[in-house]
Amino acid sequence: MIEKDVDIKEITTFGLSCKVKELMRIKTEQDLMLLSDRYKAKEKIYILGGGSNSVFCEEEYNGMVAKIENKGMEKISEDEDNVIIEVSAGQVWKDFVVDCCEKGLSNIENLAAIPGVVGAAPVQNIGAYGQEAKDSIVACEVFDMKTKTFYWISNKDCHFDYRYSIFKYQEGNLVIWKVRFSLKKHFSVNTSYKALKDVIDKVEDKSKITPSFVAKKVTEIRDSKLPDPKILGNVGSFFKNPIISQDQYEQIKKYYPNIVSFPAKEGVKISAGWLIEQCGYKGKRVGKVGMSEKQALVMVNYGEATGKEITAFANAIIDSVKNMFNIQIQIEAHLVSNH
Repeated sequence: MIEKDVDIKEITTFGLSCKVKELMRIKTEQDLMLLSDRYKAKEKIYILGGGSNSVFCEEEYNGMVAKIENKGMEKISEDEDNVIIEVSAGQVWKDFVVDCCEKGLSNIENLAAIPGVVGAAPVQNIGAYGQEAKDSIVACEVFDMKTKTFYWISNKDCHFDYRYSIFKYQEGNLVIWKVRFSLKKHFSVNTSYKALKDVIDKVEDKSKITPSFVAKKVTEIRDSKLPDPKILGNVGSFFKNPIISQDQYEQIKKYYPNIVSFPAKEGVKISAGWLIEQCGYKGKRVGKVGMSEKQALVMVNYGEATGKEITAFANAIIDSVKNMFNIQIQIEAHLVSNH
Protein backbone atom coordinates (compact mmCIF):
# COMPACT_ATOMS: atom_id res chain seq x y z
CA MET A 1 0.00 0.00 0.00
CA ILE A 2 1.34 3.41 -0.99
CA GLU A 3 0.22 6.57 0.80
CA LYS A 4 0.62 9.96 -0.89
CA ASP A 5 1.82 13.24 0.67
CA VAL A 6 2.27 11.88 4.19
CA ASP A 7 3.71 13.77 7.16
CA ILE A 8 6.10 11.28 8.77
CA LYS A 9 6.47 13.21 12.03
CA GLU A 10 4.78 10.41 13.99
CA ILE A 11 7.00 7.61 12.66
CA THR A 12 10.34 9.24 13.49
CA THR A 13 11.51 9.77 17.06
CA PHE A 14 13.02 13.21 16.45
CA GLY A 15 9.51 14.41 15.66
CA LEU A 16 10.21 16.80 12.79
CA SER A 17 7.30 17.56 10.50
CA CYS A 18 8.19 16.44 6.98
CA LYS A 19 5.80 15.68 4.14
CA VAL A 20 7.05 12.84 1.93
CA LYS A 21 5.90 12.35 -1.64
CA GLU A 22 5.06 8.69 -0.99
CA LEU A 23 5.15 6.33 1.98
CA MET A 24 5.25 2.59 1.30
CA ARG A 25 4.95 0.08 4.13
CA ILE A 26 7.02 -3.00 3.27
CA LYS A 27 5.54 -6.13 4.88
CA THR A 28 5.93 -8.89 2.28
CA GLU A 29 8.35 -10.06 -0.38
CA GLN A 30 5.82 -8.93 -2.96
CA ASP A 31 6.13 -5.40 -1.56
CA LEU A 32 9.89 -5.62 -2.09
CA MET A 33 9.36 -6.55 -5.74
CA LEU A 34 7.22 -3.45 -6.22
CA LEU A 35 9.85 -1.38 -4.45
CA SER A 36 12.48 -2.77 -6.80
CA ASP A 37 10.45 -1.56 -9.79
CA ARG A 38 10.48 1.94 -8.31
CA TYR A 39 14.22 1.70 -7.69
CA LYS A 40 14.86 0.66 -11.28
CA ALA A 41 12.76 3.60 -12.44
CA LYS A 42 15.40 5.81 -10.77
CA GLU A 43 13.03 7.07 -8.08
CA LYS A 44 14.53 8.45 -4.90
CA ILE A 45 13.96 5.91 -2.10
CA TYR A 46 14.82 6.16 1.58
CA ILE A 47 14.67 2.94 3.62
CA LEU A 48 13.27 3.57 7.10
CA GLY A 49 13.23 1.19 10.04
CA GLY A 50 11.94 2.42 13.38
CA GLY A 51 12.78 6.04 12.58
CA SER A 52 14.99 6.30 15.66
CA ASN A 53 18.17 7.40 13.88
CA SER A 54 16.78 9.42 10.97
CA VAL A 55 16.40 13.20 11.03
CA PHE A 56 14.48 14.62 8.06
CA CYS A 57 15.89 18.11 7.75
CA GLU A 58 13.48 19.65 5.26
CA GLU A 59 9.75 20.36 5.32
CA GLU A 60 9.26 18.12 2.30
CA TYR A 61 11.11 15.03 1.08
CA ASN A 62 10.84 14.71 -2.68
CA GLY A 63 10.87 10.93 -2.84
CA MET A 64 9.52 7.70 -1.43
CA VAL A 65 10.06 6.49 2.13
CA ALA A 66 9.91 2.69 2.37
CA LYS A 67 9.20 1.65 5.96
CA ILE A 68 10.22 -1.93 6.76
CA GLU A 69 7.45 -3.65 8.71
CA ASN A 70 7.87 -7.42 8.19
CA LYS A 71 7.53 -9.42 11.42
CA GLY A 72 8.55 -12.82 12.75
CA MET A 73 11.05 -14.79 14.83
CA GLU A 74 12.11 -18.39 14.30
CA LYS A 75 14.59 -20.74 15.95
CA ILE A 76 16.85 -22.13 13.22
CA SER A 77 19.12 -24.44 15.20
CA GLU A 78 20.70 -25.04 18.59
CA ASP A 79 23.45 -27.02 20.27
CA GLU A 80 24.65 -27.36 23.86
CA ASP A 81 25.86 -23.76 24.04
CA ASN A 82 24.04 -21.63 21.46
CA VAL A 83 20.71 -21.01 19.77
CA ILE A 84 20.43 -19.48 16.29
CA ILE A 85 17.40 -17.19 16.00
CA GLU A 86 16.22 -15.71 12.69
CA VAL A 87 14.39 -12.41 13.07
CA SER A 88 12.54 -10.29 10.52
CA ALA A 89 13.97 -6.82 9.99
CA GLY A 90 10.75 -5.05 11.00
CA GLN A 91 10.60 -6.70 14.42
CA VAL A 92 10.88 -4.16 17.25
CA TRP A 93 14.39 -4.48 18.71
CA LYS A 94 13.57 -4.02 22.38
CA ASP A 95 10.75 -6.60 22.16
CA PHE A 96 13.17 -9.08 20.58
CA VAL A 97 15.68 -8.53 23.39
CA VAL A 98 13.05 -8.96 26.13
CA ASP A 99 11.71 -12.15 24.53
CA CYS A 100 15.16 -13.75 24.29
CA CYS A 101 16.13 -12.73 27.82
CA GLU A 102 12.93 -14.22 29.21
CA LYS A 103 13.94 -17.50 27.56
CA GLY A 104 17.29 -17.31 29.38
CA LEU A 105 19.24 -16.52 26.22
CA SER A 106 22.04 -13.97 26.41
CA ASN A 107 24.53 -11.93 24.36
CA ILE A 108 22.16 -9.01 23.67
CA GLU A 109 20.87 -8.13 27.18
CA ASN A 110 23.14 -5.06 27.43
CA LEU A 111 21.46 -3.75 24.29
CA ALA A 112 18.05 -3.66 25.97
CA ALA A 113 15.68 -0.73 25.39
CA ILE A 114 17.50 0.61 22.32
CA PRO A 115 14.75 2.06 20.10
CA GLY A 116 14.30 0.94 16.52
CA VAL A 117 13.87 -2.34 14.66
CA VAL A 118 16.05 -5.41 14.19
CA GLY A 119 17.00 -4.57 10.60
CA ALA A 120 18.61 -1.31 11.72
CA ALA A 121 20.88 -3.04 14.25
CA PRO A 122 23.50 -4.23 11.71
CA VAL A 123 23.51 -0.98 9.71
CA GLN A 124 25.58 0.97 12.20
CA ASN A 125 26.42 -1.95 14.48
CA ILE A 126 24.42 -0.64 17.44
CA GLY A 127 26.18 -0.84 20.77
CA ALA A 128 25.72 -0.03 24.44
CA TYR A 129 27.09 -0.95 27.86
CA GLY A 130 29.93 -3.09 26.54
CA GLN A 131 28.06 -5.04 23.85
CA GLU A 132 27.66 -4.52 20.11
CA ALA A 133 25.28 -6.10 17.61
CA LYS A 134 28.23 -7.68 15.80
CA ASP A 135 28.91 -9.83 18.88
CA SER A 136 25.79 -11.89 18.20
CA ILE A 137 24.96 -11.43 14.49
CA VAL A 138 25.65 -14.51 12.36
CA ALA A 139 24.46 -13.17 9.01
CA CYS A 140 22.03 -10.77 7.33
CA GLU A 141 19.62 -11.66 4.55
CA VAL A 142 19.36 -8.81 2.07
CA PHE A 143 17.13 -8.04 -0.88
CA ASP A 144 18.95 -6.48 -3.82
CA MET A 145 16.61 -4.03 -5.55
CA LYS A 146 18.86 -4.02 -8.62
CA THR A 147 18.52 -7.74 -9.30
CA LYS A 148 15.36 -8.66 -7.31
CA THR A 149 17.31 -11.38 -5.50
CA PHE A 150 17.71 -12.41 -1.87
CA TYR A 151 21.05 -13.54 -0.45
CA TRP A 152 22.88 -13.82 2.88
CA ILE A 153 25.90 -11.78 3.95
CA SER A 154 28.03 -13.29 6.72
CA ASN A 155 29.17 -11.44 9.83
CA LYS A 156 32.69 -11.27 8.43
CA ASP A 157 31.56 -9.85 5.10
CA CYS A 158 29.50 -7.14 6.88
CA HIS A 159 32.88 -5.63 7.91
CA PHE A 160 31.53 -4.48 11.26
CA ASP A 161 33.39 -1.77 13.12
CA TYR A 162 32.50 0.94 15.63
CA ARG A 163 29.10 2.26 14.46
CA TYR A 164 29.86 0.93 10.99
CA SER A 165 29.02 -1.84 8.53
CA ILE A 166 28.94 -2.18 4.74
CA PHE A 167 25.25 -1.22 4.87
CA LYS A 168 25.87 2.25 6.21
CA TYR A 169 27.26 3.76 3.02
CA GLN A 170 26.15 1.24 0.36
CA GLU A 171 24.63 2.38 -2.94
CA GLY A 172 21.12 2.14 -1.53
CA ASN A 173 20.11 -1.01 -3.42
CA LEU A 174 20.31 -3.42 -0.45
CA VAL A 175 17.42 -3.84 1.96
CA ILE A 176 18.08 -5.89 5.11
CA TRP A 177 15.18 -8.35 5.33
CA LYS A 178 16.17 -10.81 8.07
CA VAL A 179 18.97 -11.15 10.60
CA ARG A 180 20.30 -14.29 12.28
CA PHE A 181 21.68 -14.10 15.82
CA SER A 182 23.70 -16.59 17.83
CA LEU A 183 22.58 -16.39 21.46
CA LYS A 184 24.17 -18.12 24.44
CA LYS A 185 22.38 -20.65 26.62
CA HIS A 186 24.91 -20.29 29.46
CA PHE A 187 24.93 -16.79 30.93
CA SER A 188 27.99 -14.78 31.91
CA VAL A 189 27.30 -11.15 32.77
CA ASN A 190 29.17 -8.45 30.86
CA THR A 191 30.08 -5.68 33.31
CA SER A 192 32.67 -3.84 31.22
CA TYR A 193 30.56 -0.68 31.51
CA LYS A 194 31.10 0.94 34.91
CA ALA A 195 27.53 2.11 35.56
CA LEU A 196 26.23 -1.43 35.02
CA LYS A 197 29.07 -2.98 37.04
CA ASP A 198 28.22 -0.73 39.98
CA VAL A 199 24.63 -2.00 39.92
CA ILE A 200 25.59 -5.66 39.56
CA ASP A 201 28.21 -5.47 42.32
CA LYS A 202 25.51 -4.42 44.79
CA VAL A 203 23.46 -7.58 44.20
CA GLU A 204 24.06 -9.90 47.14
CA ASP A 205 22.23 -12.92 45.73
CA LYS A 206 24.14 -13.54 42.50
CA SER A 207 21.59 -16.15 41.39
CA LYS A 208 19.26 -13.23 40.65
CA ILE A 209 21.61 -12.00 37.93
CA THR A 210 19.91 -13.38 34.83
CA PRO A 211 19.70 -11.98 31.29
CA SER A 212 16.28 -10.52 32.14
CA PHE A 213 17.63 -8.94 35.33
CA VAL A 214 20.51 -7.30 33.42
CA ALA A 215 18.16 -6.12 30.65
CA LYS A 216 15.92 -4.54 33.27
CA LYS A 217 18.84 -2.75 34.95
CA VAL A 218 20.20 -1.55 31.61
CA THR A 219 16.75 -0.17 30.81
CA GLU A 220 16.67 1.67 34.14
CA ILE A 221 20.11 3.18 33.51
CA ARG A 222 19.11 4.28 30.00
CA ASP A 223 15.86 5.81 31.25
CA SER A 224 17.74 7.78 33.92
CA LYS A 225 20.17 9.21 31.38
CA LEU A 226 18.17 9.64 28.19
CA PRO A 227 15.08 11.76 27.54
CA ASP A 228 11.89 10.00 26.46
CA PRO A 229 11.37 10.73 22.72
CA LYS A 230 7.61 10.77 23.31
CA ILE A 231 8.16 13.86 25.48
CA LEU A 232 11.23 15.42 23.86
CA GLY A 233 11.97 14.33 20.30
CA ASN A 234 15.44 12.83 19.92
CA VAL A 235 17.41 10.07 18.20
CA GLY A 236 19.55 9.07 21.16
CA SER A 237 23.25 9.74 20.65
CA PHE A 238 23.53 12.48 18.03
CA PHE A 239 27.33 12.25 17.79
CA LYS A 240 29.80 9.36 17.71
CA ASN A 241 32.51 8.93 20.33
CA PRO A 242 35.76 9.92 18.56
CA ILE A 243 38.85 7.74 18.61
CA ILE A 244 42.17 9.55 19.02
CA SER A 245 45.80 8.49 19.30
CA GLN A 246 47.34 7.50 22.61
CA ASP A 247 49.73 10.46 22.34
CA GLN A 248 46.92 12.97 21.86
CA TYR A 249 45.00 11.40 24.73
CA GLU A 250 48.00 11.76 27.06
CA GLN A 251 48.39 15.42 26.10
CA ILE A 252 44.72 16.21 26.81
CA LYS A 253 44.82 14.27 30.06
CA LYS A 254 47.54 16.58 31.39
CA TYR A 255 45.05 19.45 31.33
CA TYR A 256 41.86 17.43 31.88
CA PRO A 257 42.69 14.52 34.21
CA ASN A 258 39.00 13.63 34.52
CA ILE A 259 38.59 13.01 30.78
CA VAL A 260 36.18 10.11 30.15
CA SER A 261 37.71 7.50 27.86
CA PHE A 262 37.43 3.86 26.83
CA PRO A 263 39.91 1.42 25.30
CA ALA A 264 39.74 1.03 21.53
CA LYS A 265 41.39 -1.25 18.97
CA GLU A 266 43.44 1.64 17.69
CA GLY A 267 44.06 4.48 20.09
CA VAL A 268 41.59 5.68 22.73
CA LYS A 269 37.85 6.28 22.45
CA ILE A 270 36.78 9.57 24.06
CA SER A 271 33.29 10.25 25.39
CA ALA A 272 31.72 12.73 22.98
CA GLY A 273 29.21 13.58 25.70
CA TRP A 274 32.05 14.59 28.02
CA LEU A 275 33.67 16.73 25.30
CA ILE A 276 30.38 18.47 24.52
CA GLU A 277 29.68 19.08 28.21
CA GLN A 278 33.13 20.69 28.68
CA CYS A 279 32.25 23.07 25.85
CA GLY A 280 29.17 24.19 27.77
CA TYR A 281 26.49 22.58 25.66
CA LYS A 282 24.88 20.22 28.17
CA GLY A 283 21.35 21.56 28.67
CA LYS A 284 22.01 24.45 26.29
CA ARG A 285 19.14 25.49 24.05
CA VAL A 286 19.11 27.63 20.93
CA GLY A 287 15.69 28.26 19.44
CA LYS A 288 13.76 25.00 19.23
CA VAL A 289 16.77 22.67 19.59
CA GLY A 290 19.21 21.93 22.38
CA MET A 291 21.31 19.29 24.08
CA SER A 292 19.60 17.27 26.78
CA GLU A 293 19.97 18.27 30.42
CA LYS A 294 20.36 14.57 31.22
CA GLN A 295 22.95 13.65 28.60
CA ALA A 296 25.11 16.08 26.60
CA LEU A 297 25.32 13.62 23.71
CA VAL A 298 21.59 13.79 22.96
CA MET A 299 20.13 16.58 20.83
CA VAL A 300 16.46 17.26 21.54
CA ASN A 301 13.61 18.85 19.63
CA TYR A 302 11.64 21.23 21.84
CA GLY A 303 8.88 21.35 19.25
CA GLU A 304 8.69 22.56 15.65
CA ALA A 305 12.47 22.58 15.22
CA THR A 306 13.74 23.14 11.67
CA GLY A 307 16.46 21.39 9.74
CA LYS A 308 18.43 24.63 9.56
CA GLU A 309 18.37 24.96 13.37
CA ILE A 310 19.52 21.37 13.77
CA THR A 311 22.44 21.56 11.34
CA ALA A 312 23.54 24.98 12.61
CA PHE A 313 23.49 23.79 16.22
CA ALA A 314 25.32 20.56 15.37
CA ASN A 315 28.00 22.45 13.42
CA ALA A 316 28.47 24.91 16.30
CA ILE A 317 29.11 21.99 18.67
CA ILE A 318 31.53 20.34 16.23
CA ASP A 319 33.45 23.61 15.88
CA SER A 320 33.56 24.18 19.66
CA VAL A 321 34.97 20.70 20.35
CA LYS A 322 37.51 21.14 17.56
CA ASN A 323 38.63 24.52 18.88
CA MET A 324 38.86 23.40 22.51
CA PHE A 325 40.34 19.91 22.14
CA ASN A 326 41.52 19.65 18.51
CA ILE A 327 39.20 16.62 18.16
CA GLN A 328 36.85 16.22 15.22
CA ILE A 329 33.55 14.68 16.31
CA GLN A 330 31.13 13.24 13.77
CA ILE A 331 27.36 13.08 13.61
CA GLU A 332 26.00 9.59 14.29
CA ALA A 333 22.39 10.36 13.35
CA HIS A 334 21.41 10.08 9.69
CA LEU A 335 20.47 13.52 8.38
CA VAL A 336 18.06 13.14 5.46
CA SER A 337 17.57 15.86 2.84
CA ASN A 338 16.74 16.22 -0.85
CA HIS A 339 20.38 16.82 -1.77
